[in-house]
Amino acid sequence: MAHRVEHWFNRRYGVGRRDVYLLRTESGWQVLGRSGGSDGAEVAHYFDHEDDARAMLLRMRESVPPELSNWARMSGSRRRTGP
Repeated sequence: MAHRVEHWFNRRYGVGRRDVYLLRTESGWQVLGRSGGSDGAEVAHYFDHEDDARAMLLRMRESVPPELSNWARMSGSRRRTGP
């Protein structure tokens, strides 16, 4: 089971949507990126340390083209098995 620590999205919907999640897992940290909404492509990175995971979260947000980079941090955190 993973705990969602942070969720960022770029205030777009459809193919232009980007989501980045910071998750706390039983064995460490995970950063999950998704493009194109809930059915879009995903990439996951796993880390032992929070600092490394947060650095990846920032790199993933910064890698989105400027025209798609109007990021907002989603409020609320909840326990679940995925983002």
